[in-house]
Amino acid sequence: MAEPKHDEPDEIVIVDKHGTHLHGVAVLLDSDDIVREQTAGFVHFLRDYAVVGLAVGFIIGQQAQTVVKQLIDSFVTPLLNFIIGQDIQHKSFAIGNGTHEATIAWGKFLYVLLDFAIAMVFIYAIVKLFRFDKLAHKKAEAKK
Repeated sequence: MAEPKHDEPDEIVIVDKHGTHLHGVAVLLDSDDIVREQTAGFVHFLRDYAVVGLAVGFIIGQQAQTVVKQLIDSFVTPLLNFIIGQDIQHKSFAIGNGTHEATIAWGKFLYVLLDFAIAMVFIYAIVKLFRFDKLAHKKAEAKK
């Protein structure tokens, strides 16, 4: 077995664990190295794009939607039904000229509009109560 030439600067010499000099050999990563590299890449992706924070925000948003929907169903809808009359979601009126008729479901629109308005008020109150708006200012100042 010939010794490698060390006077050539661009020659790469690889020595295996038994001390054998290998020339012209492609280096393959061990399967553990591949898994570690892929896992590190995935963790890097999660950190860079704040995927975990987004997922947590999505889940909290879904639960907040459920709470607001129940708030409207339990309190707002019965109050509106008392003021306007029973079953506000099915209130509508029809317009037409005798041959063509269109039904305008104003009750359902009013219900959805109130649902939206109460959700916005609820979200605003939560943001102010837990001072989440202050966190955004601190992050912006830290980046500067």
